[in-house]
Amino acid sequence: MRNISRCLDAVSFERLGGAFPRATAALALLAALASTRIAGADDALAHFEATIRPVLVERCVTCHGSERVEGGVRVDSREALLAGGDSGPAVVPGDSGRSPLIALLDQGHGDPTLAADATLRERIVADFTVWIERGAVWPDSTRKTADPRSHWAFQPVRSIPPPEDPTGWSRGRIDAFVRATMRENRLGPALQAARRALMRRVSFDLVGLPPSPDEVADFLADDAPDAFERLVDRLLASPRYGERWGRHWMDVVRYADTAGDNADYPIPEIRRYRDAIIDAFNADKPYDEFVREQLAGDILARSGPPERHAERIVATGFLALSRRYATAPYELWHLTLEDSIEATGRAFLGLTLRCARCHDHKFDPVTMEDYYALYGIFASTTYPYAGSEEFQSQGFNRLGFVPILPPAEARPIVAAHEARIHELTAEIERIEKQREAVAGEARQELDRRLGALRGELRNAQRPGVPAGLAGAYAVGEGKPVAARIHRRGDPADPGEEVRRGVPRFLAGDRAPSFPEGESGRLQLAEWITDPRHPLTARVMVNRIWQHHFGRGIVETPSNFGLSGARPTHPELLDSLADRFVESGWSVKTMQRLVVTSSAYRLSSEDGGSRAERDTQNLWLSRHARRRLDAEAIRDALLATGGNLDLGRPGRHPFPPIEQWRWTQHNPFKAVYPSRHRSVYLMTQRIQRHPFLALFDGPDPNSSTGKRTSATVPLQALYMINNPFVAEQAEGLARCLLSLSRDTRERIERAYELAYARPPSAPEQERGVAYLESYTAGLERATAPPERVEIEAWTSYARILLTANEFVYVD
Repeated sequence: MRNISRCLDAVSFERLGGAFPRATAALALLAALASTRIAGADDALAHFEATIRPVLVERCVTCHGSERVEGGVRVDSREALLAGGDSGPAVVPGDSGRSPLIALLDQGHGDPTLAADATLRERIVADFTVWIERGAVWPDSTRKTADPRSHWAFQPVRSIPPPEDPTGWSRGRIDAFVRATMRENRLGPALQAARRALMRRVSFDLVGLPPSPDEVADFLADDAPDAFERLVDRLLASPRYGERWGRHWMDVVRYADTAGDNADYPIPEIRRYRDAIIDAFNADKPYDEFVREQLAGDILARSGPPERHAERIVATGFLALSRRYATAPYELWHLTLEDSIEATGRAFLGLTLRCARCHDHKFDPVTMEDYYALYGIFASTTYPYAGSEEFQSQGFNRLGFVPILPPAEARPIVAAHEARIHELTAEIERIEKQREAVAGEARQELDRRLGALRGELRNAQRPGVPAGLAGAYAVGEGKPVAARIHRRGDPADPGEEVRRGVPRFLAGDRAPSFPEGESGRLQLAEWITDPRHPLTARVMVNRIWQHHFGRGIVETPSNFGLSGARPTHPELLDSLADRFVESGWSVKTMQRLVVTSSAYRLSSEDGGSRAERDTQNLWLSRHARRRLDAEAIRDALLATGGNLDLGRPGRHPFPPIEQWRWTQHNPFKAVYPSRHRSVYLMTQRIQRHPFLALFDGPDPNSSTGKRTSATVPLQALYMINNPFVAEQAEGLARCLLSLSRDTRERIERAYELAYARPPSAPEQERGVAYLESYTAGLERATAPPERVEIEAWTSYARILLTANEFVYVD
């Protein structure tokens, strides 16, 4: 904090780096909102394939393709859109305001569904706005390598011994590779970070919370050579660790508490999947086992042991979370299965597979046959249905929810439930027949009886599982099928049949065989977690590296294909992947290796010629200064304000299921206040959480490998004006007032709580001056005497909480 005596709004805007955009307000806001939606897209190509191409194929190409060209406009290539038709260009790259395509989409031109659905229309317009503003990037089908299969990521992981470091700087294999790359680029390492800065850094990285003043004091007083290593071990053992790293995984698996259909129906049971992820990271469940359970936990659960049954069933929430579309149960099902395929490819393999739904992949050697071979695996799986608008109007019940008790324990409850359903159905049929034979008051009495019975039947069937039996939003085995290719991605135009399988270019001579009577999910999971697989371990260690250094060794963490970035340290990536498998796929072992390295401990303050020669810090000669993510900012505010509840909450306060009446024109919308950690916030698909969306939270509609970290004026306005921030500032103020009556002692404690450091002498003096000035102003304004002190300290606390130093980590 540089000048604490400035007015609050000026300080907040300057510290957060805010500056109002020069573009027109409406367009800038639309672009900002759209950019937030696609937070985590690896690059512009990923955005195109995820959001632009599907709309063009599904909604536009029928009337504006090679067979039919209305208005002279074709949408099947970038060149065609730029050329336009009878009225000129349809798209002007970099200028969405001058691109007629935006106005046509906003009107729902030629598409009755789009014209009638304002929410869908706004989302599509926002996506196209971002695409055009980014230059209307379109994959270049002429970009080919001699043999795409020779791409570095598709080769076996190499076991590479670390190079020698004659300087003695290296603490282990990571440092040896990093130091060698520095030497190649004529760079030397920065100084090691100060102990306070290092402790704050590793605390946020491993548990997502600031260290307490007592924890900092204990660490500073520990002069043993292994003090930092023991601090790391304590953080890794904390239950807060799983909450932090579980949230990272929830980005990748597009976690949400709602289904994503037109009415965005809630899924109360999916919190069990969230909690299972957190527990898995805390227990350091081997990553290969973790992956197998995500894809085939229901199959693994059959073989026991009984105490693992529930967690394995719940783990398949990864697939159950596949995005739902439209209104009716299982409507547009090919898009839901596409989401399963794409999420599987991105999460575990670092591959973008959805590109092959309509045509062979433009970059990677993934064919349509490969895509539909995977499609058959997921089409042979049963998915749950969480409800939608038809839920009420057509009398549908929730379907496919899976009991988490082992079958032997669940069977009697299910049998009793089915018997009661049979009794109710039979009684309703009996009374309906009896009703036809009577009139007057007797008939009215039968009608009342029928109403009660029908209500009981509806309430018994609606939840999807029997009363008294806990259920999971999970998947199960279905009827095995072989998919047919969808020509141009259209399920109404089937082509030849494809046997279930995996991408042939990756499988080689190790392609799994798929039993006739099973979906093939277990075989897919075992193939992905084969220690010899070239992608799985590389992708995960790269994710770990990214969350500690701000960027991955491969900057596109969910795209290791030919359109993704090349690794900055390929030998290091392979060495870490090899070590990961060797360690038994232990995530905690990898993290300990990373954060105890000399490379991780470098200062971020050292710049000068080093920064000039490596402006993006590709060669890791210093540590990257980073803004905290949305959850860490919110959690730090709650913690510093003394209001953080570290317990695990139960069920979200959704209305009782009997009251669910949402429709596409009146969708489910809710924000539930909470003092729990942000990982536990109720997160919707269609309606974004206001805080998480503003501070670059993930888009729960798609797998997010890397979030954006934007700085926009709305963030500063939030920090200045929102009651949540004011509440935390007052909480900090009350804490300071309870500790001491000495102003300087209070200021020192405030800095320790907010920044994990004491204030400098000038900061002390400015703080004292500010408090005196603010207090005098309150007294002149005849504020109530009992409020003067708390108001002055709350104002001071808010300045501390809205400064850059609070939301950035060095």
